[in-house]
Amino acid sequence: MRFAQLYPQVGLVRARLRRGIAPDRSAFAAATRGSKGTAAYLAHSYPTKVPPEAIEPYIAHYTDPGDVVLDPFCGSGMTGLAAGRLGRRAVLNDLSFGAAHLAWNLVQSCDPATLAAAAQEVLARCREDHDRLYLVRGRDGNPAHLHWTLHSQTVGCPHCGRPAVVWREGTNHDRGTVASAWPCRGCGRELVRRRAQLLGHVPVEVSLTDAWGRYERRIDAEDEQALAAAAASDLIDWVPRVPLGPDREMYVRCALHLHDVREVADFWTPRNLRALARLWREIALWPDERVRQALAFAFTNTAWHGTRMRRYNARGGQRPLTGTLYIPQLSIEVNVADVFAHKVRQLRRFFATGDASGPPASVLRGSATSLPLPDASVDYCFTDPPFGSNIFYADCAVVWESWLGAVTPAGEEAVVNRSLRADAGGKTVDRYCDLMAAAFDEIRRVLKPNAWSTVVFQSTDPEIWSALRAAVEQAGFDLASASYLDKTQQSHKGYKGRSGAEDVASFDVVLNLHRPRRRRRVSPTPGGFDDAGALLERHLAELPPPGEDAEADRQRTLPFLHSLLVRAHFNGGIGLEIGEYALVRRICGDRFVCDAEGRWSLPQAVDGARA
Repeated sequence: MRFAQLYPQVGLVRARLRRGIAPDRSAFAAATRGSKGTAAYLAHSYPTKVPPEAIEPYIAHYTDPGDVVLDPFCGSGMTGLAAGRLGRRAVLNDLSFGAAHLAWNLVQSCDPATLAAAAQEVLARCREDHDRLYLVRGRDGNPAHLHWTLHSQTVGCPHCGRPAVVWREGTNHDRGTVASAWPCRGCGRELVRRRAQLLGHVPVEVSLTDAWGRYERRIDAEDEQALAAAAASDLIDWVPRVPLGPDREMYVRCALHLHDVREVADFWTPRNLRALARLWREIALWPDERVRQALAFAFTNTAWHGTRMRRYNARGGQRPLTGTLYIPQLSIEVNVADVFAHKVRQLRRFFATGDASGPPASVLRGSATSLPLPDASVDYCFTDPPFGSNIFYADCAVVWESWLGAVTPAGEEAVVNRSLRADAGGKTVDRYCDLMAAAFDEIRRVLKPNAWSTVVFQSTDPEIWSALRAAVEQAGFDLASASYLDKTQQSHKGYKGRSGAEDVASFDVVLNLHRPRRRRRVSPTPGGFDDAGALLERHLAELPPPGEDAEADRQRTLPFLHSLLVRAHFNGGIGLEIGEYALVRRICGDRFVCDAEGRWSLPQAVDGARA
C-alpha cells in the first residue's frame, strides 16, 4: 500500500499548499504506524528505532518543504530519513558517537554498485586469513565453508560438582529450548540451572556447506584444534580495548563478570576477534571517503552480530538481543565474512531506493542540553528521547562503536540507574528530570514561536512519566494532545508484554507539544483510579468480539491498554499514577477477563459468548 493511501492527510496538506491555502497547524492527533521490515529499518541494528514512515505524517503536518526539522536525540537517524523524503532539511544530534555514525550514513547517498564492488574487493583481500581462521572439513575430507559454530554453556552440578554441557544434557534440540532443571548424570539428583556454577562455554556443533550441500554436525577433534590454533595465533591488527566493569549499569544487570568480560574485546571469541580485526584493517585503507564510511557502516553492524551475544535459534534467524548485553546459554559464533556480505547486500538495497538523496542534512555529536544552534532557527522537532531506565544506549553501543575509536560519555546520558548506586556514578530520577528539563529548554530555545515538537515516549514506571511531564512543563511547552505509535512488528519483549508475561509497554505514546510565544504555567491534571477503569471499560465495549479483527485484538492487550491510559492522562482524562504498568494489570484483573491469547474482555461479553 502506498504512503498516501495509509496517510491521506499528507495528500491534503500538499493540495492546500498547491492552492496557496495556509496549512492546518493544530495538534496532529492521528495514530501512526510503521514496519520493521523495510530496507531503511534494516540498514543497521539499533534499539527503539521509529520507522520513518511513522514519522512522515507528523513532518508533513507541521512543516512545509524546505523547513528545518530537528531531532536532538536522533539515534539511528530515522527522523532525518523521513525529513529528506519530504523535502525538509534535517538537523540530527546525539550524544553517542555510534548514533552519529549511523545517522550520517543513513542520510548520505552512496552508489550501491560502487559499494558492492568495494565490499567484494575487501573480502577478497581478507579471504586467505579468514579461510585459515574458519578452517573446517566436509564429508569428503576437503575444506568446506563454515557458517557458524554453536557454543554451549557448561554448568557445575551444585550437589556433586560434575560439569554438565547444557546443549547435551538440558536442551530440547528440536525446539532449541533449555530446561530449567534436569537429572544430573553424575549423582542423579536434580540439577537446577540457576543454582549451578557457570563454568564457561564449549563448542558443540558446527554448520557448514561442502560439495553435497549444507548440514550440521557435532564438533570433532579437528574443529577443536582449529579453534585452539586461532586463539593461539598472534593478534597483529588493532582491536578496541575499552575496559568494562561494575561502573556500567548493563555490566551489573547482565552479570558480565560471570562471563569473563573485562573489556570490549571479550565480547568476541578469539577467532571472531581476529577475523573482525583483519576486516577492519582493509576497510580503514579504502581510499574513497564515502565508500569507506559505508563499509564501516556495514562493519559496525557485523561486529555486533559477531559477538558472543548472538543467540542460537533452532528455527534460524540467530541474532543478539537489542537493548542489552546478554550473553546466552547457547551462543552462535558466526562467520563474520558471511554477515558482512549479507549486510552489504541490505545496504545496497537501501541506497538503491534513493531514500538518502533528500536535501542535505546536518549531523551533530553532542548533548541535547547544549545544541549549537541559533535561537528560533528550527521549524519543527520530532524526537524519541531516552526512556529513563529502559535502555542504556551508551552501554549497549560501546561494543560496536568502540571500533570507531571513541565511545559515548555515559556520565552525560539521560538515564535512571536501577542497579548502579548514586555513589558509584548512578543517576537518580531527579538527575534524569534535570537532564530532560535542560534538553527541553534547548528545544524550546531553538524552535520558532508557535512551532511544534513531537515526543515519542514509552515507560511502565510512573516516576519516569512524572519526570517527563515535569521537564516538558518546566521548559514552558503546552501539551496539546497525546496519541500513539504502533511499530506493528514487535520485539521479543513486545510479544511477552502482549501475552502479559512481562511489563512491557510496546505501544509508544506520542506527545504533541506547542511552543507558545510566552511561557505559561500548566495546572495539574485531575483524575484517578476509578476514571481509568471506566475508560478501559468503554474502550473494550466498543471493540468487536475477540478473534473477529486482528487490529481490535491487539487493542485488547495490556501494552495497548497501558498506552491508552497514559494518553488519557496527558489528554486530561485521568491521573498520572496510571503510568504504572502494575496498576493497569490490577485494574484489568479486577474488572475484566483475559483469554489464553492475552486479550482482555468484559465479563458479560465472555458470558454471552459462552451462552
